[in-house]
Amino acid sequence: MKQDTQNEANSLPGQAINQHANSDFSQNGVFKPIVGQHPAMMQVLQLINRVAPTDATVLIIGETGTGKELVANALHYKSMRRNGPLIPVNCAALPENLLESELFGHVRGAYTGAVDDKPGWFECADHGTIFLDEIDSMPLALQARLLRILQTNNFSRLGSRKIRHCNVRVVAAANHDIRELVKIGQFRQELYFRLNLLEICLPPLRERRSDISLLADYFLKHYTRKHKKLYLRFSPKVTHVLLNYDYPGNVRELENMIHGGVIQAQDRMIRRCHLPSRIQCTALSTANHFSAFKLAKKCVIQQFEVDYLSKCLRATEGNITRAARMAGLHVSNFHRKMEQHHLRASSFKP
Repeated sequence: MKQDTQNEANSLPGQAINQHANSDFSQNGVFKPIVGQHPAMMQVLQLINRVAPTDATVLIIGETGTGKELVANALHYKSMRRNGPLIPVNCAALPENLLESELFGHVRGAYTGAVDDKPGWFECADHGTIFLDEIDSMPLALQARLLRILQTNNFSRLGSRKIRHCNVRVVAAANHDIRELVKIGQFRQELYFRLNLLEICLPPLRERRSDISLLADYFLKHYTRKHKKLYLRFSPKVTHVLLNYDYPGNVRELENMIHGGVIQAQDRMIRRCHLPSRIQCTALSTANHFSAFKLAKKCVIQQFEVDYLSKCLRATEGNITRAARMAGLHVSNFHRKMEQHHLRASSFKP
């Protein structure tokens, strides 16, 4: 019986995840559950179980918001390296001239501003796992250095000839099909083959609609506990919207939508007015394809504002004052529009 219990604790069965939200099982409490019952997600969970105990390099493919980092966490915390560090690096968030130094470190004087020796993320991840997110944005020149460390586990800090060794498992993720980038010469073929020893493909939420209700209930329970609003429920109209929306931002968008609804709700119900304006417009447009001119115009304007504000915040890495100046708006007006569209500056910080 004890052995059976241990085996169950070390697996990621879909039913356990679905019914109990797969209680966080990392030692430091940072692991978040993978919730899903759709056959495509069950295959992903089974593949994680098989791959995690190995040291194999894994490439995770999926749209933004599908849960690639959750998969990387699961691969690490279910591996023999679980007691070592897990270092996440967003390759798209760092400028090209800093990315090499961040990954491999540098020595004093390697470039202007390098006043001390500094280890890179690969050194910091020794005997652990490094998660290279959005690796499809990595510059070609740096891809060659990454290929070397994958082949030999050897590297040198920027500005140094000293060869160093690290024992690191590499898990990478991409938003796009890297094979297309290889075809047009924007990604090294040999690096793709090296990374793609094992591939995990995450389906977008619109292709596993049967999981929407499961995810919505999980997020509702999580955020009602967090904000001490345990009595909250979805109104029937909100349930209809949640089940029929396409979620271009995938699971992350659903989570943010429900979190915002929990915060705004005043009585015992999350209503459609508590959803982001773009979702309300989508729901109304779906109900009446030939909507009134004013409503259609309002939806277009709201979507433009969301896209424009997001672009400014992304360009300034979440700095509201600089983003407002870029948009030509007073900072208070910019902040008001952010609140109106449920945009958070922290979402755009590197």
